Amino acid sequence: MTDVNTTIYEEINEKQLSALELKHNWIVKPIYNASQCVKNMPFFKWLDNIQDPQEFKNAVCQLYYHSDTFPKVMGLMLALTPLSETSMMPFYAKHAYGEADHSAMLMDWMLKNKIINSKDEVYNTIATRETNACVNYAYQMAIEQDREKWLVGLNSGIERCSNDFFKAISPKMHLLGIGHDYFDVHVEADEHHSIMGLEYIEVHEATSIRGQILIAKALEGIELWASMLHSWIGMTISPKFNLNGELIVPIEY
Repeated sequence: MTDVNTTIYEEINEKQLSALELKHNWIVKPIYNASQCVKNMPFFKWLDNIQDPQEFKNAVCQLYYHSDTFPKVMGLMLALTPLSETSMMPFYAKHAYGEADHSAMLMDWMLKNKIINSKDEVYNTIATRETNACVNYAYQMAIEQDREKWLVGLNSGIERCSNDFFKAISPKMHLLGIGHDYFDVHVEADEHHSIMGLEYIEVHEATSIRGQILIAKALEGIELWASMLHSWIGMTISPKFNLNGELIVPIEY
């Protein structure tokens, strides 16, 4: 596990990162704007206020569903790769392999810390519609096989938000005395590691049709991610962003 994750969550060359951010500012900026907005939403205040690990039970059971499905979607993206995109197969395979055992790690943590009494509690959890929507977003892109949509939507958009999520939850779990490698491994990388996927897409003008399609796809994923997180704590929040990554309508908390 350690060797695989060291490869996946590798330390980023800051010079290369800065160059990519500048090169792809047309999509990096709206992604950053939207993900920063999500970090200021109620879920993160709720997380900060948790005092007992049992308060996290419903959310972590939903998280397991997402964590278990994620590498399977990546496997589908790999499996359906057309001949013309064969050069991308190592990239997809590397990511899927690095994620493959994470749900098992999460299950071990839940059982060890008595968040659940048996695996059946997780298996019998009904995924929220918002969780399904976020997962299905990835499935749809895997079937479509549009490399640029996949990279901006999953690698750059959702992975960016996921990294923010784990940067908040990992220290919280340690504070509660139940820290675990499952949470820690997701924050081993630089804050902006997801942007490295942009190395495999073309530069587009933000005002071009293709540019707008890709920006909209990335922001759709961030919208779905935010809705999913809040569904885990019984809140209905459905943010909508313009193509600058700004909320179209302010959300009242």
